Amino acid sequence: MRRSIKFLTVLLLIFGCANEFNTFQDITDRGGYIVFTEEPDLSFNILKLDTEVFSATLSDPNGNAIGYTLTMKYGDVVVENVFQTSSFPATLEFSIAEILEAFNLTADDIGLSDRISFVAKVTTPDGVFDGRSPDFDFNNINQGGDTTDRLKYPGQHNAMEFSMSFYQPPGRKIRGTSFEEVPVGPDDAVYVRNGANDETLDLINGDNPPYVDYVAKGTGADDELGFDSEYIAITNISESSLGFSEERIGVTALLESFESYPDGVQGFHSEDADGAIRITFDTVEVPEGQNNSGISFQVFFGDTSWEELDGIHAYANITTDEGNDVLELISAYNNDVETLAGRWQEVNSGFIKGIRSYQLVIQIQSGATPEFFDLDNIIVYEPEED
Repeated sequence: MRRSIKFLTVLLLIFGCANEFNTFQDITDRGGYIVFTEEPDLSFNILKLDTEVFSATLSDPNGNAIGYTLTMKYGDVVVENVFQTSSFPATLEFSIAEILEAFNLTADDIGLSDRISFVAKVTTPDGVFDGRSPDFDFNNINQGGDTTDRLKYPGQHNAMEFSMSFYQPPGRKIRGTSFEEVPVGPDDAVYVRNGANDETLDLINGDNPPYVDYVAKGTGADDELGFDSEYIAITNISESSLGFSEERIGVTALLESFESYPDGVQGFHSEDADGAIRITFDTVEVPEGQNNSGISFQVFFGDTSWEELDGIHAYANITTDEGNDVLELISAYNNDVETLAGRWQEVNSGFIKGIRSYQLVIQIQSGATPEFFDLDNIIVYEPEED
């Protein structure tokens, strides 16, 4: 035990007396490290990038910085020396429009998953300190920077390496449906179809639920959308027989595979159709003068086996000032569905500029094995008012 204590004491003396090995001193007393006096807001409204501004005050807690230079990066594009100062405290301020212009971008080029990163270099009497984190290769040679991750934890107000992100504000419903206005029957009620089992044709409501069609009662935001369903025969989707005669298809309150619906207590269910059920919703007009809007819905895929032709294709027929177009929302089959199964998934266009109307179309298809779908919470939306 005494030999171990003596050996440890020698190590402490060696590394404690050599500044070049004193990591604690490098990241506190001697190293170049600049902070924000208060944690700044680094997330910006993607709908207001032309007016959003980033502003913060820089401070030198070690009192040894004689220069601070900031570089920014978007994708593979780097813009150097976007800000420089040699005195502290200092005000760091950019409009987001200025940042985008430096990258030759517009607000329309930015997506919700994009990031703009910033890295600083701080000059002190002892040298230049890179804001990146150290990155040691196989040979223990640092390929990165000089600023430890410990100084970048939340609450450190780190101004050495940080990034800007973007968010989508909540949407306000223009129109939608959660299938709450449609009458439902018992959980084991089946839809008895019209026409031959394998005939491609428009489906119609029977005398009793579940119902596959609905006529809207009004056009207000609280009036649910109407919809129309049809059956489409798909060759080779089933090894047994094509089509169906009686299945649990239509609006229901089933809770067999999940505890609740995303909105309300009902949804549209389809199972064992041996073909496709295509649901076309009423067209929704975007209010005049509103340049931003979007569309979303939620879908639950049964946690079972999915085959090659089983899956979903959803799109919206849209109108713009230039004419008619199609907005693709999701196309997922077979293994793609497997990765999504067993939980509610949101399909969301995000805010899009210049759309005047939406007509949502959802096609869900499956063979004879027990795949099933549930749909809920269809919404056409616009931004909340400020």
